[in-house]
Amino acid sequence: MSDKIKVIDCKQSDNEYLHKDFHGALCYAIKYLDDNFGEKATEEYLVQVGKTYFKPLSEKLKKDGLKALEDHWQYIFQKENGKFRLHYEGDKLVLEVDQCPAIAHLKEKNMLYTERYCQTTVVVNKTICQQAGYQCSCEYQLGKGKCVQKFWREQK
Repeated sequence: MSDKIKVIDCKQSDNEYLHKDFHGALCYAIKYLDDNFGEKATEEYLVQVGKTYFKPLSEKLKKDGLKALEDHWQYIFQKENGKFRLHYEGDKLVLEVDQCPAIAHLKEKNMLYTERYCQTTVVVNKTICQQAGYQCSCEYQLGKGKCVQKFWREQK
Protein backbone atom coordinates (compact mmCIF):
# COMPACT_ATOMS: atom_id res chain seq x y z
CA MET A 1 0.00 0.00 0.00
CA SER A 2 1.21 3.46 -0.83
CA ASP A 3 2.43 5.70 1.97
CA LYS A 4 0.16 8.41 0.57
CA ILE A 5 -3.06 6.45 1.10
CA LYS A 6 -4.47 6.52 4.58
CA VAL A 7 -7.10 3.96 5.49
CA ILE A 8 -9.68 5.22 7.93
CA ASP A 9 -11.61 2.73 10.01
CA CYS A 10 -15.16 4.05 9.91
CA LYS A 11 -18.39 2.45 11.09
CA GLN A 12 -21.94 3.44 10.16
CA SER A 13 -22.52 4.18 13.83
CA ASP A 14 -19.84 6.90 13.61
CA ASN A 15 -22.06 8.90 11.27
CA GLU A 16 -25.03 11.12 11.93
CA TYR A 17 -28.40 9.45 11.42
CA LEU A 18 -29.22 10.05 7.74
CA HIS A 19 -32.45 8.12 7.23
CA LYS A 20 -34.39 11.32 6.52
CA ASP A 21 -32.50 11.72 3.25
CA PHE A 22 -33.80 8.31 2.20
CA HIS A 23 -37.31 9.80 2.01
CA GLY A 24 -36.27 12.05 -0.88
CA ALA A 25 -34.88 9.09 -2.79
CA LEU A 26 -38.09 7.18 -2.10
CA CYS A 27 -40.19 10.03 -3.55
CA TYR A 28 -38.16 9.91 -6.75
CA ALA A 29 -38.50 6.12 -6.86
CA ILE A 30 -42.28 6.30 -6.46
CA LYS A 31 -42.57 8.96 -9.15
CA TYR A 32 -40.32 7.00 -11.50
CA LEU A 33 -42.20 3.73 -11.00
CA ASP A 34 -45.59 5.44 -11.33
CA ASP A 35 -44.58 7.33 -14.48
CA ASN A 36 -42.83 4.42 -16.20
CA PHE A 37 -44.62 1.30 -14.97
CA GLY A 38 -47.88 2.45 -13.36
CA GLU A 39 -49.28 2.61 -9.86
CA LYS A 40 -49.80 -1.17 -9.68
CA ALA A 41 -46.07 -1.76 -10.22
CA THR A 42 -45.28 0.77 -7.50
CA GLU A 43 -47.59 -1.04 -5.11
CA GLU A 44 -45.98 -4.39 -5.97
CA TYR A 45 -42.57 -2.87 -5.24
CA LEU A 46 -43.76 -1.54 -1.86
CA VAL A 47 -45.26 -4.93 -0.98
CA GLN A 48 -41.85 -6.50 -1.63
CA VAL A 49 -40.22 -3.90 0.62
CA GLY A 50 -42.72 -4.79 3.34
CA LYS A 51 -42.09 -8.52 2.94
CA THR A 52 -38.30 -8.36 2.82
CA TYR A 53 -36.85 -5.28 4.51
CA PHE A 54 -39.48 -5.27 7.24
CA LYS A 55 -39.59 -9.05 7.71
CA PRO A 56 -37.89 -8.80 11.14
CA LEU A 57 -40.58 -6.34 12.29
CA SER A 58 -43.35 -8.65 11.03
CA GLU A 59 -41.78 -11.55 12.91
CA LYS A 60 -41.46 -9.46 16.07
CA LEU A 61 -45.10 -8.36 15.73
CA LYS A 62 -46.17 -11.98 15.36
CA LYS A 63 -44.14 -12.97 18.44
CA ASP A 64 -44.58 -9.95 20.74
CA GLY A 65 -47.87 -8.46 19.59
CA LEU A 66 -48.59 -4.74 19.29
CA LYS A 67 -45.77 -3.90 21.71
CA ALA A 68 -43.39 -4.57 18.80
CA LEU A 69 -45.02 -1.83 16.72
CA GLU A 70 -45.28 0.48 19.71
CA ASP A 71 -41.52 0.17 20.29
CA HIS A 72 -40.79 0.55 16.56
CA TRP A 73 -42.81 3.75 16.15
CA GLN A 74 -41.49 5.20 19.39
CA TYR A 75 -37.91 4.65 18.21
CA ILE A 76 -38.43 5.94 14.65
CA PHE A 77 -40.41 9.06 15.53
CA GLN A 78 -38.07 10.05 18.36
CA LYS A 79 -35.01 9.46 16.18
CA GLU A 80 -36.46 11.59 13.36
CA ASN A 81 -37.97 14.26 15.64
CA GLY A 82 -41.54 13.59 14.55
CA LYS A 83 -44.50 14.95 16.48
CA PHE A 84 -46.71 12.02 17.44
CA ARG A 85 -48.79 10.31 20.10
CA LEU A 86 -49.15 6.59 20.76
CA HIS A 87 -52.02 5.15 22.75
CA TYR A 88 -54.43 2.25 22.85
CA GLU A 89 -58.13 2.27 22.06
CA GLY A 90 -59.21 -1.05 23.48
CA ASP A 91 -57.24 -3.67 21.56
CA LYS A 92 -56.00 -1.23 18.89
CA LEU A 93 -52.68 0.58 18.90
CA VAL A 94 -53.18 4.12 17.64
CA LEU A 95 -50.39 6.28 16.22
CA GLU A 96 -51.42 9.90 15.72
CA VAL A 97 -48.89 11.81 13.65
CA ASP A 98 -49.05 15.59 13.98
CA GLN A 99 -45.89 16.18 11.96
CA CYS A 100 -44.51 13.45 9.74
CA PRO A 101 -40.73 13.73 9.92
CA ALA A 102 -40.38 12.51 6.32
CA ILE A 103 -42.73 15.09 4.81
CA ALA A 104 -41.35 17.85 7.04
CA HIS A 105 -37.81 16.99 5.87
CA LEU A 106 -38.80 16.89 2.20
CA LYS A 107 -40.47 20.29 2.42
CA GLU A 108 -37.70 21.83 4.54
CA LYS A 109 -35.08 20.74 2.00
CA ASN A 110 -37.34 21.74 -0.92
CA MET A 111 -37.13 18.18 -2.28
CA LEU A 112 -39.56 16.42 -4.59
CA TYR A 113 -42.81 15.46 -2.88
CA THR A 114 -45.21 13.20 -4.71
CA GLU A 115 -48.82 13.07 -3.57
CA ARG A 116 -48.57 9.29 -3.60
CA TYR A 117 -45.82 9.34 -0.96
CA CYS A 118 -48.19 8.46 1.89
CA GLN A 119 -49.22 5.32 0.00
CA THR A 120 -45.83 4.02 1.06
CA THR A 121 -47.06 3.98 4.66
CA VAL A 122 -50.38 2.42 3.70
CA VAL A 123 -48.94 -0.41 1.58
CA VAL A 124 -45.87 -1.21 3.68
CA ASN A 125 -47.82 -1.20 6.96
CA LYS A 126 -50.52 -3.42 5.45
CA THR A 127 -47.87 -5.88 4.27
CA ILE A 128 -46.06 -5.93 7.62
CA CYS A 129 -49.34 -6.54 9.43
CA GLN A 130 -50.64 -9.20 7.02
CA GLN A 131 -47.42 -11.17 7.43
CA ALA A 132 -48.04 -11.27 11.18
CA GLY A 133 -51.82 -11.81 11.30
CA TYR A 134 -52.68 -8.18 12.03
CA GLN A 135 -54.61 -5.46 10.26
CA CYS A 136 -54.13 -1.73 10.02
CA SER A 137 -55.62 1.46 8.71
CA CYS A 138 -54.19 4.85 7.85
CA GLU A 139 -56.17 8.04 7.40
CA TYR A 140 -53.99 10.88 6.19
CA GLN A 141 -54.28 14.47 5.08
CA LEU A 142 -52.62 14.64 1.68
CA GLY A 143 -49.40 16.65 1.86
CA LYS A 144 -50.06 17.87 5.41
CA GLY A 145 -47.83 15.36 7.17
CA LYS A 146 -50.64 14.33 9.50
CA CYS A 147 -52.25 10.92 9.83
CA VAL A 148 -53.87 8.48 12.19
CA GLN A 149 -52.68 4.90 11.93
CA LYS A 150 -54.37 2.02 13.75
CA PHE A 151 -53.15 -1.53 14.27
CA TRP A 152 -55.04 -4.55 15.60
CA ARG A 153 -54.97 -8.35 15.61
CA GLU A 154 -56.79 -9.87 12.67
CA GLN A 155 -60.10 -11.47 13.63
CA LYS A 156 -60.40 -15.10 12.61
